[in-house]
Amino acid sequence: MWRRLRSALRRLRGSPAAFLGGGGRLPAAMERAVVRCVPSEPKLSLRFVLPDGSAKHMQRDQAEPLGRALARIATNAAKGHAKAAKKSKKARAEGGPAGEAAAAAPAVRLFSRDGEAVAEEVPNAAAWQDGAVLQIGEARYRVERNPPALTELQLPRSLLAGFPVCPKVSAEFAAPQHCLFRWYREQRPAAGGGAAGDGGPAWVEAAAAERVFTPSNALVGLRLKLRCTPGDGAQRYGPPREVESSGPVEAGPGACTFDSRHLYTKKVCGEGSIRAVSYNILADTYAQTEFSRSVLYPYCAPYALELDYRQNLLKKELAGYSADLICLQEVDKSVFVDSLAPALDAFGLEGLFRIKEKQHEGLATFYRRDKFSLLSQHDIAFSEALLSDPLHKELCDKLAEYPLVQEKVLQRSSVLQVSVLQSTTDPSRKICVANTHLYWHPKGGNIRLIQIAVALSHIKHVTCDLYPSIPVIFCGDFNSTPSSGTYSFINSGGIAEDHEDWVSNGEEERCNMPLSHSFKLLSACGEPAYTNYVGGFHGCLDYIFIDKNALEVEQVIPLPSHEEVTTHQALPSVSHPSDHIALICDLKWK
Repeated sequence: MWRRLRSALRRLRGSPAAFLGGGGRLPAAMERAVVRCVPSEPKLSLRFVLPDGSAKHMQRDQAEPLGRALARIATNAAKGHAKAAKKSKKARAEGGPAGEAAAAAPAVRLFSRDGEAVAEEVPNAAAWQDGAVLQIGEARYRVERNPPALTELQLPRSLLAGFPVCPKVSAEFAAPQHCLFRWYREQRPAAGGGAAGDGGPAWVEAAAAERVFTPSNALVGLRLKLRCTPGDGAQRYGPPREVESSGPVEAGPGACTFDSRHLYTKKVCGEGSIRAVSYNILADTYAQTEFSRSVLYPYCAPYALELDYRQNLLKKELAGYSADLICLQEVDKSVFVDSLAPALDAFGLEGLFRIKEKQHEGLATFYRRDKFSLLSQHDIAFSEALLSDPLHKELCDKLAEYPLVQEKVLQRSSVLQVSVLQSTTDPSRKICVANTHLYWHPKGGNIRLIQIAVALSHIKHVTCDLYPSIPVIFCGDFNSTPSSGTYSFINSGGIAEDHEDWVSNGEEERCNMPLSHSFKLLSACGEPAYTNYVGGFHGCLDYIFIDKNALEVEQVIPLPSHEEVTTHQALPSVSHPSDHIALICDLKWK
């Protein structure tokens, strides 16, 4: 192919201006010189194929005069010509036709789009513009500066019929929403069992050109292939890449606990409303232990605890809620980066991640891009904030009187994720979205009280000092039932120093202090019988608290029925990916 292209190029004569012709259109036969030039990097890269067929990849200083780069190209071209001459000499010795004698370096010049030669003293960064023409001897190359390029294209390892397949797409000078996607399926072997051909599997186009593909039951047993062409939204496209699934589509689990909930959330809610979701999704780092398999979840089929299987269910569940805000807890960092962020991005959601201190999991907040933009983030680690932020000095001083409790509080890795969002349609509407996962131990009520006091003080600082009077949505796994001191404190605005939770872990860890806050918060989903249902425990631990002065509840999406939750004894199960249940509600501005 390259030989034919070069032959065509050699037949073309005339100046680059004539070559460009009317309207600046370039002949299809012109080869490419791809330039990557990023302002934050000191060097630019240049890739092209010399007339002798050798591929070149050069790195040049952006500030270097163009003349030096062109001289280097000429030297490389001369070396290539010399190699060709040696082959030619060998051919003569063997009685073949004589080749050309070794020649001096060819003339190398760069022409702008309008056909003017670019001066050799112009810096490389300014010289190598998109649409310019590089001439090496008689060969000409169209310069493509920062063309769209894929840096990563991956398919999930596990594919289930009826569940969306969301590829991970990373690109440079491009955006996934502007890329072109084509899905293919393997062709089933003929009835006689013969192969589709000697060249490997035959592929048949399987779906419309969409970023997300949901395989049907008819594709069970077949592998998938994705062809992606990167685009930048300005009608520029880069070279496509293909990726094949590592295994075939497998049968799905049938009915899932969230199917009936999706009937309420088929569409994104309207302007002025916000659909919020809070969900502890069960970190893989906790699900994949021998203790989990044998003690915590012995009733759950081992394959249903596998990350790839649970991710299939989780992505379908979350996508089907058509949410505007999603606050997740127990999110493995790798799950966020490789699975959830790419998948939810395809459904119009932008993700933010905050890892716990000294852990592999943390919190994730997603918001719908066409409804909200991110103004700022104000995440904290409770232990660090308590020690270093003057905002918490009074609480820190009180806590110092109880060294055993203080030590436990400071050892905890819990964090608070706080994001300030602004409505894309009404910039006067801003909202503070907080997300947390409090200390888990059943006897840690006193620790949780300290953590929530720090959280509410910090949120008050954001909503009163930084962004006066903006409302709050506070989601999370609070590890606190409605009868706990933590829930009572959030709900009522205060807690007495003699509350029983101050001695939740016995007299030696007694910690008596009155606490108060000024928010008027309401549990938007009420007090369900349970949001966590495992073999040895069930109870309500998760909440979506809202600022009742500014927001009101439009509807609460019903939780799965008790029969659905207990179909496989408890959670997680083959039809539910976590040991918690998502809370979902539609809110509206007052």
